Amino acid sequence: MARMRASEGLIRSLETHGVEVIFGIISSHTMEIFDALHDHTDRIRFVSARHEHAAAMMADGYARATGRPGVCLTSSGPGAANAMGGLGEAYFASSPVLHITSTAEETLYERKLGTIHETKDQLAMLDTVSQESYHVSKPETIPARVAEAFERFQTRRPRPFSIEIPVDVQGQEVEIEIPSPARAEALAGDARHLAAAASALTAGGRAGVLAGTGVHRSGAHEELRQLVERLSLPVFTTANGKGAIDEDHPLCLGMYGGEYNFPPGGLPDPRQAFIESLDLLLVVGSSLSYFRAKSQGLEQPQQLIHVDIDRDAMDRWYEASVPLVGDARVVLGQLNAALGRAGAMEQTQFGLALEVAEARDRIAAYKCETMPGETRTMEAIRSVVDRDAIFVGDVSICNHRGTNYCLESYGGRNYITPAWGGLGFALPAAVGAKAGLPDRQVIAIAGDGGFQFNIQELGSCAQYGISPVFVVFNDSAWGLLRQFQRERGGRYIASELVNPDFVGVAESFGILGVRVDSVDGLVGALGEALRSEVATLIEVETPEGFAAFGC
Repeated sequence: MARMRASEGLIRSLETHGVEVIFGIISSHTMEIFDALHDHTDRIRFVSARHEHAAAMMADGYARATGRPGVCLTSSGPGAANAMGGLGEAYFASSPVLHITSTAEETLYERKLGTIHETKDQLAMLDTVSQESYHVSKPETIPARVAEAFERFQTRRPRPFSIEIPVDVQGQEVEIEIPSPARAEALAGDARHLAAAASALTAGGRAGVLAGTGVHRSGAHEELRQLVERLSLPVFTTANGKGAIDEDHPLCLGMYGGEYNFPPGGLPDPRQAFIESLDLLLVVGSSLSYFRAKSQGLEQPQQLIHVDIDRDAMDRWYEASVPLVGDARVVLGQLNAALGRAGAMEQTQFGLALEVAEARDRIAAYKCETMPGETRTMEAIRSVVDRDAIFVGDVSICNHRGTNYCLESYGGRNYITPAWGGLGFALPAAVGAKAGLPDRQVIAIAGDGGFQFNIQELGSCAQYGISPVFVVFNDSAWGLLRQFQRERGGRYIASELVNPDFVGVAESFGILGVRVDSVDGLVGALGEALRSEVATLIEVETPEGFAAFGC
């Protein structure tokens, strides 16, 4: 225990838990915290965003790419409110983000006296997008709150954790003890349910897997691969689960379900028929939400083994025959061990394995027939990037009809896409991913509308030498909504956009900008950008829409 200011206790606590980067914006309400950070910049890097919405998304992108909690630091009141969109995205994507903010002095807190940045009930506001939110009155409790956040990230569905520290409390000097890092044991599955799951999986029926974001959060990729190869289980993923198993793996059937009732073509998707033919579905790390499952046509499986760390995820839309509450990596490891003890042999489903190979061919043909332009464009992009390149998407037609369906992902945490559906995610999340993994290729793919939500963060790239590649498909429209209007009879309103010169904007921020209008031009520009040591924006002109670009 040592005497120190509360702000120093906060920074030391973050350092103790391995925090290497903080994203945010300095404020008069956090001056004490930044003053403390000043003495730790050799160990904790600060990346200044231009908007708190982006700062929270940077922390989210960092967390999803690295598997470590992301940290964002904002002012109180409007600063905390600005972060809400990014925190909401992290909440619904189950991403571990620690949000630190401030409030008015403790003597003025929630007294409605008209102090600067006063909020009616900031804690209640943050509660809507946080698993927990705390007000700190006593500076000596700050390390315990930080430790609690990191413990929660390890033992529960990892959603944002918010801590607000009043301006005057930040500077108070007291005796503070910095505890050792939180090291919580991951939650294991119930032995009785594990035995039931192993028995069901080896009973000889037609079984398959649906893998979600929980596989990435827990790092369960190897355990999943071992299980599906042992039993020849075909694997579907959710959009956020892409890459849970390499998408060129012989047992992978790609992403299940569409987006916003937006099917890629007028023909039946072979994946739907295949998943409906299964007797048993093993769901790993997906809450089976209405949007990702029920609205996509997934019916109640005859048998459902549901693995999720969140007990509340069980039995919402689907009744689990075997509920396995626990960490995906731990539970799959237990299940592999149980199968080994039971003498389960590899290649249990010989016939089904042959069907999977045929289904992969049908799915590839389906994409080429219903999405020829999108398929060609994504294959071209894939051809020039590293196998472990990280792709970050947005809410745009080039992601819904492009990256989600047609871009293959290889390896865990290499595909990051919005879960809540808020625009503007790709740019800042890519900045966060690249800040956490500077030696990896990071490519953000966005539409022209969504990219402008956080276009100002190109300045952060230039200032801190963070170098993602931004591919912006420009159709001068809210392309996804314009497509909806086209399908509704062509009654267009509010879907056209007058855009800036994206290349000129990039260059004004001091990063590279290039404009292309063909797939070959995109391939060449992308290859050069990936060899560059600075951020690059590639504007892809698609005046006839994204679907027509690659045709």
